[in-house]
Amino acid sequence: DAVLAQRGLGLFEVRSVYDTDHLGRMGDAVLAAADLGPGCAQAIAKTKPAEAFDLRGQVADLQRLKDPADPAYRCGPARLLRVTRAVAPPASSMGLRSVIGETEFEQQQLLGYVPIEPDGSVRFEVPADTPLALAVVDSAGRAFQTHTNWLQLRPGERRTCDGCHSPRRGASLNSGGVVNQAPAAWRSVMSAARQGGETMAATRTRMDPALLTLAPDLVSTDPWADTAQPGVKARDAMNLRYQGNPRAEDDLATPVPRQGVINYAEHIQPLWSRNRGAGSCLNCHASNNNAGNTLDLSGTTGGSGRLASYDQLLIGPPLLDASGRVQTRLDEGVPVVVRAPALVDTDANEGEATGLARKSRLVEILSGQSLKSSAAARSTHPTPAAVKHAGLLNAAEMRLLAEWVDLGGQYANDPFDASGKVRGIAGLSGTVFAQQVQPVLVARCLACHQPVGSASGSNGSSGTPSPGLRNRLVLTGDADGDFN
Repeated sequence: DAVLAQRGLGLFEVRSVYDTDHLGRMGDAVLAAADLGPGCAQAIAKTKPAEAFDLRGQVADLQRLKDPADPAYRCGPARLLRVTRAVAPPASSMGLRSVIGETEFEQQQLLGYVPIEPDGSVRFEVPADTPLALAVVDSAGRAFQTHTNWLQLRPGERRTCDGCHSPRRGASLNSGGVVNQAPAAWRSVMSAARQGGETMAATRTRMDPALLTLAPDLVSTDPWADTAQPGVKARDAMNLRYQGNPRAEDDLATPVPRQGVINYAEHIQPLWSRNRGAGSCLNCHASNNNAGNTLDLSGTTGGSGRLASYDQLLIGPPLLDASGRVQTRLDEGVPVVVRAPALVDTDANEGEATGLARKSRLVEILSGQSLKSSAAARSTHPTPAAVKHAGLLNAAEMRLLAEWVDLGGQYANDPFDASGKVRGIAGLSGTVFAQQVQPVLVARCLACHQPVGSASGSNGSSGTPSPGLRNRLVLTGDADGDFN
């Protein structure tokens, strides 16, 4: 497309995000009971495949999902598509890894959102020659799945896919008689505008090309449902912004991300310290609180050089064995501590691609919803009984939190600080530790604080027997390991 090429753009179209593989990577496998809306028996209506050689047992029933007269129309969970781009690191910046944080993700920039139509179709323009990631999100802005590969388009390139990990056999679900069906409950102007073979997104963006441009906020309306007809209801509109929400109390009162960049210290830490009338999160979650909470969200700097609250959220607590000793395992011959799940989950791979926010226990506790976190995470971080956490953060704050987690939970998403210098973190010195601190620990502390407990059955200093010694601090005798 020569016009797109001159603008440095490419065009991407997904015929239906509900056209997914047998693993359900945009189907039931990534959904939770909380995704069932009122009157919905299923989040995604199902039917048998029309083609005999389609090996899937059931597929999304797009004819029901696109019909405003069918209750399934209001049940479709996919509301918007989020588009992010990779942020290139500067040359000779190997030390940037600790600034990125406790994640294998690269730094990312949020480019924007585009509505997903009821049939699951979406069509939008993106910057060319740019590594891009796509995520289908729910009405709260939380990704259903994490895409672990970068996509890119050349200038002027137009690319269409059948769906999200759709099988490489047969036709697209949103084709043939399905795509050409115009339900009687559509508004007449939309039915008249539809052309043969067009998805709902193709029709709508042809009528209004401005919808091809990514929007900075989660905004969506329903132009399809003819609500003048009996029993026809439109999908709920979405209007979730950082600022300028329908209710002022839902706006961010803390710094707003600029140019789609979310940094922990600048944007997430203020959520914990913000005074909400009755106080802040630090009333309970601070090192000097009297509530007995072990989670410290105060903005103090830890030994890593990052805010200690970040490490507490991203690094799980050590696991203890039946005798109360810290569990360890050998990693390439070096003993390392075995840890329970962290409050924020940053693990994503092609085999298990659930969205990071939806499987993070922190988001579940603050939303009051059971989504996709593991049983181990719920056991390690049970829902607090003393204080109801759901509703403590407003809608914009929960959106910001979900975006930060879904993008990988990075400490910093841009490689340059305010002065334009490459970001760095001044943590404890490994050299000083190895030369001055490690010898003291080995001489005075290692006898008790071993991965297997006390070697002699005593506390190592007075000779007093110490059965069942509960050591959470584990020393290995290896300078690098102990420093970490």
